Parts: sequence; structure tokens; C-alpha cells
Amino acid sequence: MLKPDFYIHDNNEAGEDIPQYRLLMEVNANSFCYVLMNLKGMRPVEIKCFQLDQFKGPQQLAEVLAEIIDRPEFPSGAPNETFLVYNYPESNLVPERYFSSEVNKSFSNLVYGDLHPELMLTEKIPWWDLYNVFRIPSEVHAALQQRFSTGKYWHFYSLQLKSHKMFNSREELEHMKVIFYTDKLVVIILKEGRLQLIQTFPYQDAKDAVYHLLNCCQQLHLNQDSMKVEISGMVDRNSALYSELHKYFMNLSFEAIEDSIKITDELREFPLHYFSSLLKMSVCV
Repeated sequence: MLKPDFYIHDNNEAGEDIPQYRLLMEVNANSFCYVLMNLKGMRPVEIKCFQLDQFKGPQQLAEVLAEIIDRPEFPSGAPNETFLVYNYPESNLVPERYFSSEVNKSFSNLVYGDLHPELMLTEKIPWWDLYNVFRIPSEVHAALQQRFSTGKYWHFYSLQLKSHKMFNSREELEHMKVIFYTDKLVVIILKEGRLQLIQTFPYQDAKDAVYHLLNCCQQLHLNQDSMKVEISGMVDRNSALYSELHKYFMNLSFEAIEDSIKITDELREFPLHYFSSLLKMSVCV
């Protein structure tokens, strides 16, 4: 049986108030995470993360996701709200004035090719004059939709931008946010509140990761010494990755969890920035 890499459960939670819960799941090609949030006080009841890079292709991923969700220990009952967040890189952000449903498919095929037929979805990003036009594996979506027919669907980029507006009251002159996974990083760059870049980059080691970030700075003419760089996800303070980052970025910090989210004793046993992105999304949906 596939075991989670992280499993956090609030031992004080009785579990009888499932209608007051919000279930948010994040899925990408190599991992699956979910948080069950008690809407009373925004308290995370359960967090579970699985690394799935041993499964190849959308069909295998769809089958293993179905197996995880169908387990007895998966949150049962009927949460008040269910959200599915797709973290796939085939996304184009289109300014609202240029958005047209007639050209979405052609535009995505031009950028990402058309060798693999995938499902195309679009969404308006709240508080931004942008539409997100993105593609996801149809097999994965079908498996999840079968089990969560009333669930709402988002793209990871859209919720990250919405989260930024919700939790950042002060706009930095230059701001880079980096979310690390075991095999990729998501970079978000803003100048005075204006989006400059949101993109996913694969990496194998610390030097790969730093190269991508320095290249972004060079291409966008950013001052890496003064720019605020906020990191989260799978990176430790004592790691080679953090040391390499600190060589080039002086204003480096870990993303904090907002006061609106209650930090349980079980969650405090882990570095909070591991789950800050997931928890913020579960609040701002």
C-alpha cells in the first residue's frame, strides 16, 4: 500500500462536524496533497501528501489517485466544500481584453504543442484582469470528477495569484515567490504589484534551481540583492539548496502562515513553510 510522505492529524478533532469542513486537494504529475480544514477558526484537521513520481503517465496517475481516495481513511462524509487544484505547467495567462474562447485551443497548441490530447479549461482569476487558459490530463480529471461530482476546480497559478492579493497588504518594489517541490519549482515574480512571471521549472539539484532564478532576474532586470525572495515547500534551512540560494539572494525568507489559520500542535512539529502554500489556498478559495 502506498504510504504518505507527510501525515498530520489534529488529535483533538472529533470529526463529527464533517459538514463544517473544507477539503482542498492539489494534484500534479508527481504528487498529491490534501488538507481538510475546519471552517470554524480555519483549523487544519488533516494534511496528507503523497509522492507519486514512480507512476508514469496520466492513466497510472489516475488509477493511483482513485486508489488513495477510495481508502477508508480518506476523509469520508460530505464536506461543506470540496476543491481540486491542478498544478500542471501548461498554462497561459491572457489579459482580459484579449481573451477569446475561440482561440484558446489554437493558442495553447502553439505554445505547448498538440501531440497529446488533453482537456482544456479556462477561469477568470479573481482580483486580476487575467484569464487562465490551461490544459490537464483528461484521465486524471475524469477520475477525480467521478468521485467529486460537485467539486470546484482551480489551477494552481490562479489560486497563487488570488492568495497574493489576499495576504499581501504591502506590495514590494520587487517580489519573488518560489515554491519548491522535489523535482520542480514554481516561480512568481511581481514588480509593484504587477505580475511579471509565473512559471514552473524542473530541477535536479541546488545549482539547477539557482540557475533558473538568476536567469529570471537577468531576463526581467531585477536586483537580486534587494529583491524580496519568499520561499516555501520542500526546502530546509540546513540544506544545500538553501545555502546555494543564500549566496545569491540577500533578502531571503521562508513564507509564513497567516494569523487567520490556526496552527495546531501537530502542525508545529514540521517546518510551517512546508505547507504554507497549501494552507493559504485552502483559505482563499
